[in-house]
Amino acid sequence: MRTGKARSGARGGGTALIVALAALVVLLPISLASLAWSTPHAAPLVVGGLAVSFAVLHGASLLAVRRPRTAFLLASAVMLLLVLIPAARDVSATMHPSAAVYLLCLAQIAVRERVRLSVVALAVALVGAGMIAVAEPSFAGGPAADTGLLRLGAFLGLAASATAAWACGLLVRSATSRAEERTAVRVRQAIADERMRISGELHDVIAHAMTVMIAQSEVARALVRERPEVSERALGVVVDTGRDALRGMRSIVAADGDAPKEPTPTAGSLAELVAAVRSPACAVEFVETGERRALAPASALALHRAVREGLTNAMRHALPPLQVEVRLAWSEEHVIAEVEDDGGSGRSGSDLGTGTGLVSLAERIRLAGGSLASGPVAVVGSGSSGRAGSHGWLLRVELPVLPATGSDAVATADGSEPVVTAERLADREEGA
Repeated sequence: MRTGKARSGARGGGTALIVALAALVVLLPISLASLAWSTPHAAPLVVGGLAVSFAVLHGASLLAVRRPRTAFLLASAVMLLLVLIPAARDVSATMHPSAAVYLLCLAQIAVRERVRLSVVALAVALVGAGMIAVAEPSFAGGPAADTGLLRLGAFLGLAASATAAWACGLLVRSATSRAEERTAVRVRQAIADERMRISGELHDVIAHAMTVMIAQSEVARALVRERPEVSERALGVVVDTGRDALRGMRSIVAADGDAPKEPTPTAGSLAELVAAVRSPACAVEFVETGERRALAPASALALHRAVREGLTNAMRHALPPLQVEVRLAWSEEHVIAEVEDDGGSGRSGSDLGTGTGLVSLAERIRLAGGSLASGPVAVVGSGSSGRAGSHGWLLRVELPVLPATGSDAVATADGSEPVVTAERLADREEGA
């Protein structure tokens, strides 16, 4: 907010400074030439004093860029002297071109100061216009009616000029305020978007990690005496998951970019994700069919987050024993990932979630060019499930794949086989 105001103020001040400098370069020489031409017999001291007065007026217009109040008071004092000093009145000093820079000082008051103060400044300018019209010596000597009309016309012209300068200042002030407001809105929106991004990223990291850690801790506690090897392995998963979550949180909230970053998830990393969730209370199978193809980074990240969200929700909202099946089906145009649970022994009624996981996930998948569906198996089911009459939940994601080339038609990120079965994952887990 403060930065936006500083920038807009700098732009407005730069424009006013250019105008004041142009007036100094153009109007001051013209005024000095006009002064010498219109007063051939004037005393040198008078001419010199008027020239200094014009220079002070131009200096006030430059000062108005930074200190509009001081500049306006100084310019008003100079104009008053030009009106009241008899020598100045004899040569019509207030009618020379340099006197017009007084309007720049008035406009800066309208731009930079409060409206009440700018109205007072306008009133001072209007009073000065009346004094100039009354004191102007060139209007004297003619018929009274003509003199009155000349003085009235001069007052109206000067008053209109002052009012126009004041109104232009108000317009510039209004435009600057609107620009600052638009900048403030963009800043607030950027902050809100960043907060939403951080919130979504933290949800993805923490919700899954805490769910896995709680589940594995319960397994370790239940089997610490009967099957200590299983308990020890579950505690190892808890430690590894906690460390990964901590690294993920640091990478999300780090302001200097020096925190360790996790590598971009790939389709091959889903096996590790599934293995971390598997426990005696939660049997997870991973079935991959079709020839694995390359994914864009956004699609790979969305695929990983979708499977993780499906596993997290299954463990959070269903009571054990629970069976979950993760299916990955590849084709030439897209990849379909499904995470289906059998409902366990009933819904847990957990209120640990924030309710924003699927919303942020759907937006991430949409930006990657895919689609998401989530709901009871009977509603979302695609017919690939072998569980007849399942009362569980299904999360289904479809994402586009990159066109196959000679270099990425068969390659995978971790060098694993294109098809990973549940038996191979079980063997890998037993050998770990």
